[in-house]
Amino acid sequence: MIWLIWAGLLPLCLAAAYFLLQRPIRLFVEDLHVDQARDAFRRQRERLEARFVTALGRNDPAEGVRWGDATWHDEIVWARDRQTRRFLALVCVHFEPAPYELLAAERHATAVFEYARGRWIADGKRLDEIRPDEAVGRNRRYEPVAIISPNVRRVS
Repeated sequence: MIWLIWAGLLPLCLAAAYFLLQRPIRLFVEDLHVDQARDAFRRQRERLEARFVTALGRNDPAEGVRWGDATWHDEIVWARDRQTRRFLALVCVHFEPAPYELLAAERHATAVFEYARGRWIADGKRLDEIRPDEAVGRNRRYEPVAIISPNVRRVS
């Protein structure tokens, strides 16, 4: 009789533990890959930028030329996509104004690189006319990933 009670109680306890610990465990596992992803991005950055421009050029050759002539900033804003939970590297790019433009203001955009299945993807995703820090601050889809020190990480 007692084994019958335990047979019913044990699955309920396991289900409750799963629902209570699911999010903290997921965040811990995601944090394990942050340092590895950051190092891989820094090692592959030039190649990823070239792939990014090539991907843009396949869809729109003029856009590929424009991005190929742009100036890429060194700073990287690390973020996470709230919908897909993918780790992102957002890089600011600025374009020189065209000679025929009336307002000679520099144009900015953000190149979006995604980390999925242990590798970086550069498929030409971009946010036009917005800097990476503005994209993370304004866009609810992206959540910033704050890196405190090389050994300690915190997702905010």
